[in-house]
Amino acid sequence: MKNYFDKFPDSYVESSRRMIQTPSAFARSALFYVQETGYLKLKESHLARRKNLESYLVVLVLSGSGTLMYRNAVYPLKKGSCFFIDCMEPYCHQSSSTDPWELIWVHFHGSSSREYYRYFASKSAPAFCPRNFSELQEAFRLLLEVNAASDLFAEISSSRLIVDLLSLVLLDITRAQTEKHPVHQKMDQVRRYLDEHYTEKFSLDALSEQFFISKFHLSREFRSLYGITLNQYVIARRITLAKKLLRFSDYTLEEIAESCGFYDASYLNRQFKKSEGIRASDFRKKWIN
Repeated sequence: MKNYFDKFPDSYVESSRRMIQTPSAFARSALFYVQETGYLKLKESHLARRKNLESYLVVLVLSGSGTLMYRNAVYPLKKGSCFFIDCMEPYCHQSSSTDPWELIWVHFHGSSSREYYRYFASKSAPAFCPRNFSELQEAFRLLLEVNAASDLFAEISSSRLIVDLLSLVLLDITRAQTEKHPVHQKMDQVRRYLDEHYTEKFSLDALSEQFFISKFHLSREFRSLYGITLNQYVIARRITLAKKLLRFSDYTLEEIAESCGFYDASYLNRQFKKSEGIRASDFRKKWIN
């Protein structure tokens, strides 16, 4: 099958491959799905400009260089660069005239695409240099190979591969943000301490004194780094332990509450319902064989 590109003279393209897909009703309703995935190596510069596309685009630069123009900013791109954008926004990317690039990409949509993108955009600029470049490249390669066949199996496999690709992107930018956080080592110490002592009485004053940081900064920096308050973190750990004891022990609710740091069954039930939508006692009933 002929590979189609954006009005490129043959002299522009050294090597190319593109797969355009039309998702099934099942894929649209339940999966991440590929709209287009491809590979391109140029001989000359080329500019692509689009907007109002119901699509998300992830591009990996395999060689060469160029620029991305997105949301009134310009981002230089080179070998090892990656960008992730919402194509409803106007965007433009252009290969260098002196160092034409080689790209691999996917346009996708479906499932929880918007939520993945929002998380990414909250933590990173659209263009970045992933440290897991080789893993991303392999995920793209597999996605391109899978989409050489247009069938239900390809759709299911593509959905899994898109999740793999997005997970690699989000892990990379989350780790990078964490390491750049000014007090990430201190907050990591706090988190590990809470992991060991979450069933004990929780005191922000005591925690602040132990780690030599003001209550204000401790609360602010913990939430900034982990996206959750100290109290929410402790409660979540206690709820997880309560679930284990409700399912796999014969302890009474009072005993479980005390073991988890809730101190009485009424408080356990209130926090459990707030977190899980049902009381702890009802959770136990649902899981009894």
